[in-house]
Amino acid sequence: MLSTETVHSLHKGYDKRPRPHRSRARRIVTTSLVSLSALLVISLAVVSFSPGIAANVADSVLRPTIGSTATVNLESFFFSVSDFFKQISYKFGAKPNADIFTQPASPVVSKPAVIVKNSKTVYTHSLDLSPINFHPGSFAKLPNEGQWSLLQLPQFGPSQDMARTFVTPDPKRSYAITSVVKMNMYDLRLYAVAGTDQPGGPIGNAGAGFIPKADQLDGKLVAAFNGGFQYKDGRFGMVVGQKTYVPLQIGLGTLIIRKNGTVSIETYSGNQSDIADAVAVRQNGYTIVENGQVTNVTAAGGMARWGLTVTNSMYTWRSGIGVTKDGDLLYAVGPSLNVDTLAAALQAAGAVTAIQLDINPYWVRYVTYQPKDAGTYTHQSLLKDMQDGGNSYLHGYNKDFFYIKMK
Repeated sequence: MLSTETVHSLHKGYDKRPRPHRSRARRIVTTSLVSLSALLVISLAVVSFSPGIAANVADSVLRPTIGSTATVNLESFFFSVSDFFKQISYKFGAKPNADIFTQPASPVVSKPAVIVKNSKTVYTHSLDLSPINFHPGSFAKLPNEGQWSLLQLPQFGPSQDMARTFVTPDPKRSYAITSVVKMNMYDLRLYAVAGTDQPGGPIGNAGAGFIPKADQLDGKLVAAFNGGFQYKDGRFGMVVGQKTYVPLQIGLGTLIIRKNGTVSIETYSGNQSDIADAVAVRQNGYTIVENGQVTNVTAAGGMARWGLTVTNSMYTWRSGIGVTKDGDLLYAVGPSLNVDTLAAALQAAGAVTAIQLDINPYWVRYVTYQPKDAGTYTHQSLLKDMQDGGNSYLHGYNKDFFYIKMK
C-alpha cells in the first residue's frame, strides 16, 4: 500500500504535469490566432490597395493549388469582411464621395431632331437623358445623383453620343455608388474581341486580344470596356465573326451584335436563325433585367447558375450591360454591389434587358479614347478608382472585351 506521503506527492506531480502542456497549447493557439489575424490584415490590404496582385494570385496560384470552389469561398470571405468594415466606417461618420469621374462633362441641353450640317439636313437621334428618379436608401441623395451629363470627345459630332451619371441602388450602402454610361447606338457601333487566353484559350481557341489595327488607324475609336467571365467560371459562350471561341448555351442571357449595328440582349433558345445575322455574340450568365423588370437573380441558384467566381450575395466591384427601349447601350459599374443592386441600377437607367459582365476590382474597366496622330490615342478611365485598360486593349489583353467606334 502506498503511503499517504507518496499518494500526496503523486497527486501533486499529477497536478503539475499537464500545466506546461496546457500552457504550450494556449501559446500555439494564440500564435495561430495572431498569425491568422496578420494574414487577414495583409490580405485585406492587398485586396484593397493592390487588386491586380490579388486577382492574379487568386487565378494563377490559389485556383491551381486549392481549387476554384475554395478560392471562391476565400474571395467571398475577404470581400464580406471588407464590406463589414465599410459599413462600420460609414455608420460612424464616413461620408460617400461622389467625385468619382476622371474627366469633366458638360450639362445636358435640348437637341433638335433635325440639324443642318454641311448645307444638308441631317436627322439625329438624341439620348433620353431624363433625370433618374431612383433612390431607395434612407440616407441623403448625393449631389448630382441621377443627373446626366454629356461626355465630350473630339470624335463626336453635333448629336448627343455619350452621357454619364451615377446612382446609389443599395438602400443600406450609401458608398455603393454605381456609375452608368449611356451610348447612342445610332451614331456608335459596338464590337467584341476575344482575349489571348479568355474565354476560349483553355479549349484551344485563343483570340487576338487587341483592337484591330484598321479600327485604330481611322481615328474613330471612342471607348472600350471589359467583357465577361473566364471559361472555367461557367463556360459561357462567345462567337465573333465565323469563329466560335466557346459554344453557346441554351437558356442564357446573350448579347447579340448584328450586321446592321443594332445590339440586343436575349435569352438564347438554341435556334440558329436567332443569330443568323450576328457579327458577335457573348453570354455571361442569365439575364438580370428582362422586359424592364429585375429578374429574381438571388433565387436563381447562386453558384450553380453564375459560375465559380461569384455568388449573388458577394459585395464587390461589378459591371453590367443593358439595352434601352430606344436601342441605346448602357454600361454600369461600381463597388460594393451584389447582382441585385447592379440590376437595380441598370433598370433605373432605362435598361429593358441586361446581363452582368465581369466582376472584381481589377477586371472591371471602361476607358475613353482621344485620337492624337494617325492610329495613336490618349486614353482615360471612366472612374478615378478604376483600372486603366486602355493600353492593353490597343496592344494585347488576355481577357475578352468590347470596343466602341463612331459609325
